[in-house]
Amino acid sequence: MRNVYIIDDYASSKINGIGVYIKELIFCLRETGMNVCLIELGHDTKTFRIETNDGIKCMQFPVVSGSFDLYYRVIDKFFRLYILDAPENVFLFNHTPNDFFVKTVKSSFPLSKFIFVIHDMIWTGFMLGDKTEIEKQVTAENREWFEKKYPVLFPFFSSEKCIYETVHRIVALAPETVELLQSVYTISNQKISLIPNGLQDTHHAISEQEKVRLKTKMFIPFNEKIIVFVGRVENRKGIFQVVSSLKKALKTYPDFHLVVIGTLFEVKKIMEYAGEIAAKITFTGQISKERLDEWYQIADIGVLASYWEQCSYTGIEMMMHGLPVVASDGFCVGDMFKDGVNAKVAPIGDRSHPEEFENNLSKAFLELLQSSNQRRSLGEIGRKIYESHYHIHCMKEGYRLLLDSL
Repeated sequence: MRNVYIIDDYASSKINGIGVYIKELIFCLRETGMNVCLIELGHDTKTFRIETNDGIKCMQFPVVSGSFDLYYRVIDKFFRLYILDAPENVFLFNHTPNDFFVKTVKSSFPLSKFIFVIHDMIWTGFMLGDKTEIEKQVTAENREWFEKKYPVLFPFFSSEKCIYETVHRIVALAPETVELLQSVYTISNQKISLIPNGLQDTHHAISEQEKVRLKTKMFIPFNEKIIVFVGRVENRKGIFQVVSSLKKALKTYPDFHLVVIGTLFEVKKIMEYAGEIAAKITFTGQISKERLDEWYQIADIGVLASYWEQCSYTGIEMMMHGLPVVASDGFCVGDMFKDGVNAKVAPIGDRSHPEEFENNLSKAFLELLQSSNQRRSLGEIGRKIYESHYHIHCMKEGYRLLLDSL
C-alpha cells in the first residue's frame, strides 16, 4: 500500500483552485486505498503540530521568519523525525518554484518517489500567458536575450526546470502543458502523466418555478439573463475585458446582469471600468459552496476569460451544471473549451491591444444572449464533456494508474 504525502501551501490554497484540487485528490486516494498524510506549510498554527481531521493525518507547519532555504531545512528535519523512508512512500508537491526544497527532501528520502503537479508555470504571469513568447525566448539563439529581458523571471524559470528534472514524475493538467514541457523544458514524455482535474458531481436540475423563486430571493429581475464570473477578481482572469465587453453588448442587448463571485482584488479599478453599467454588476465576494451552486442553477451563461489556466475548476463547475460558456483562447483554456462545441470562444489576439479581446468577447456574449437554442446545445455538450473527462472517477483512475506505475 502506498503512503502519499501531499505537500500543500495552506494560505495559498485557501483562496485558489488548489484547495479544491487537494480535497478532490484526497477523495481519490482514499477511494483507491492509499494512506494519505496532508502536509500544510505556512499554517496559521503557532507551533508544529500533527492532527487527524476526518481520518486524514495532517502535519501543520507554522510560518517562520528567515530565509526559505532555512525554513525548508527545518521542515526536512521534521520529515526525517516523523516519516520513515520506504519504497512505498510518495511525496506529491503542489507548490513552490524552489528546487532546493525538492532536492533536499529527495536526498533525505532516497527510497521514496517524488511527483510534482503543475498548477501554474512561472512564466505565465510575466508574459500574460502568451505561449509563443516563452517558446521564442528559450531558443538557443535567444537564451542570452531571455536572461536580459526577464532578469527576475529567468532564475525562477531555471529553478522550475530543475524541479521537473529532479522528480520521478510530473502531472500535467492539460495537453498544452504537456507540449510545453517537451518543447520548452525538454522533459521526456515518459516522465509526464496527463491527469486533468476531476470534480464530484453536485449538480441537480431545478424547475423554472424554482429559478423564479431563487431570482426573487436574490433581487434579480426574471427577464434578465444572468452571466456568472467565478474566480479571483484580478487582471489575469480577464475581468476588465469582460466588463468592457459587456458595456459594448449593452447597446444591443440590455437585459442581462453580471454576477462576479470570488475574492475581490482591484474593485475600485473594476468599478471605474464599469462606469455607467455599474448597476448591472453584483459582487458577492467569497461565498459558500451551497450559495455558489444556487447561482449556477439560475445562471444563463458562464464566462472564463482567463489569459491562462491549467485545468480550471471554475470551468469544470460550469460544464457540470450544464452552462454554456464564453471562453478565451488563453493558455490551456482552449484545451477545455472548443468554439461551437461547449463554448463561444473569444480569441485574445494581441495582448498589448486589449480592445481586440473585448470586441471578440462582446460578439460572443451577444450571440449567446440572443440564442436560447445555442445556449441549450452548448450546455448539454458541456455536461457530457464533464461526465467523460472531468468527473471525479476520471481523476481517480488517472492517479491510480500513475501510482501503480511508480
